[in-house]
Amino acid sequence: MKAFTMAEVLITIGIIGVVAAMTLPGVIKNYERKETETRLQRAYSIINQAFMAAQAKHGEIKDWPEWDDAEFILEHYIKPEIKEAKVYPSSDSIYNLMCFDGDFPGNYQNGNDKSQYGWMDNVYMTTPFLPNKTASIKLMDGTCIGLNPIYPNYTSYSKRVFIDTNGSYKRPNKAGIDLFFYIVDENRIMPYGYEKSLTEISDKTKTNSCHLQATLGGYYCAAKIMAEGWKINYW
Repeated sequence: MKAFTMAEVLITIGIIGVVAAMTLPGVIKNYERKETETRLQRAYSIINQAFMAAQAKHGEIKDWPEWDDAEFILEHYIKPEIKEAKVYPSSDSIYNLMCFDGDFPGNYQNGNDKSQYGWMDNVYMTTPFLPNKTASIKLMDGTCIGLNPIYPNYTSYSKRVFIDTNGSYKRPNKAGIDLFFYIVDENRIMPYGYEKSLTEISDKTKTNSCHLQATLGGYYCAAKIMAEGWKINYW
């Protein structure tokens, strides 16, 4: 039997390496998408069911009298409905807003500070988080969920829910990639932009839309994902 020469072996290994280099990034990205889809759906289910269970005990969500205090809502209404969840108070810094355990360097430069989160176009994010108001809760799997209260000076950002699918200490910490936005609408937890058409929330010319080329994009991505059967089709 004729053996392969060293040159033939090296050529074969080289070809395999080239093929792997071409296909591996796509495999990794597909895995990351699937993992994010699964974690987002699970986190939404957990937080939604917790709100529904709390409503059964305490009356309609919209009528809870403590909606000016997100930490209280999470601690007294939501945490009892989620096994081994940890509640975090609102942060003194707008740069470390959710599930902050200390020594977080931040990802996005903002003057002399580094913000915790950014939009799809890598611009740092302060809004829609409310400074000194956004409390958060960490699930057993590390998922971090933030909550805005009712805040008179920021009415357009009140009662927002933020889901960081892989936790606040794991990058990219980017809207539409691992950070997703919801709203407490009366007695429902709905994706932000749920009332808009799929075309509108996907339009790259619209600010905050779910498109990689949109300005400050990513705000509407939870709505797009849910509308398309819990599938990520934009990255």
